[in-house]
Amino acid sequence: MVKQTTIKMDLLSAQHSIWERLVRIAKSEKIGNAYLFSGRPGSGKEGLAIKFAQFLNCNDADEQACDICPSCIRFKQLQHEKLKIIVPLPIPKKNTNDSVSKTDLVIDEYVKSISKKAQDLFYKIQIPKANRILIQSIRELRRSLLLKHDSVGRNIVLFFDAHLLSSGQAEAANALLKILEEPPENTTLVLVTDHKELMLKTILSRCQNIQIPRLPDNFILEWLIENDLDADTADFIVGLSRGNIHQARNLSSHPVEETIGQVRSLVQTVVYQSPDKWRTFTQTYGKLAGHNPAEFKFHFSLMTLWFRGAYRLRKGVNTGLKDTSIESDMVSFNESFPHADLMAISLRLEDSLNAILKNLYMPLILTNLLLDIQRYLRE
Repeated sequence: MVKQTTIKMDLLSAQHSIWERLVRIAKSEKIGNAYLFSGRPGSGKEGLAIKFAQFLNCNDADEQACDICPSCIRFKQLQHEKLKIIVPLPIPKKNTNDSVSKTDLVIDEYVKSISKKAQDLFYKIQIPKANRILIQSIRELRRSLLLKHDSVGRNIVLFFDAHLLSSGQAEAANALLKILEEPPENTTLVLVTDHKELMLKTILSRCQNIQIPRLPDNFILEWLIENDLDADTADFIVGLSRGNIHQARNLSSHPVEETIGQVRSLVQTVVYQSPDKWRTFTQTYGKLAGHNPAEFKFHFSLMTLWFRGAYRLRKGVNTGLKDTSIESDMVSFNESFPHADLMAISLRLEDSLNAILKNLYMPLILTNLLLDIQRYLRE
């Protein structure tokens, strides 16, 4: 379990080695035109990108932005004229009577989400029914970058969930490629993604990659306690979230016993053959993938963490779940399936998450997942 003594830290100190690298970049005379911030979900990549943008435009930066100059104040509100944030949006429908009103709703949702992001750098912007970065967003960006700007400061464009540039026919990615091939003067683009493998190689080749490690357990423990969780509950959530602060936030919103029951039920469903349970599983999660992908991802990430935990336990590595019923379940599982390929199961579960991004037919994906898990259990 995580040690119950915490050290006061913020995002920049939690990711101090990455931040030191970004400071060196900012202070150099060779600031790149494009960077890729990649790494596992919930590692603070978006927050680091925002802080990097603020630092590049601070009037009195040292090892961090000053937070008090006029530029910093506008950046902290995410309302700076040098900052653009591009996120996935719903595909607009053509020739519908209510298309204008729906566009207004999307704009309102975007404005609200930006305001929440300014208050909480770990807030995840998820606009309903948004499944790609639109080519319209890239065209508007290109037009704005072509306008004449004052020479003070640096234009920064942040792309959150940048892998969704490649959705559909990758029109947005190809449009962005044209900007990267002829980068505007005094402009830096920062692409942030959990799924580097889904991005076009031509995009990747034009970005300097900065790999962001997972957040330390002590940081997440302190963050949970500051958000009014008792130490024992926070300790349990840290062990299950494995450095993913989004996962920690989701877990903290559910009673512990409910989470344990959810994990146990899901694992039993995919491990033990039951036609009725499998039918219900594929139907339920096939629909959930389309209607509520965030909940789908939450449940599947729980299963992934469980199988990875069972793998660590088998290898004698600390799971972070010592003396909990979840670890007891893992012990029993490893005794029943001593030859199971647990990492292969974990990777297949992650493939199922990626299938949502690719708009594949989920009932078939889930059926194949269940069959593959049975095969891996006996390898």
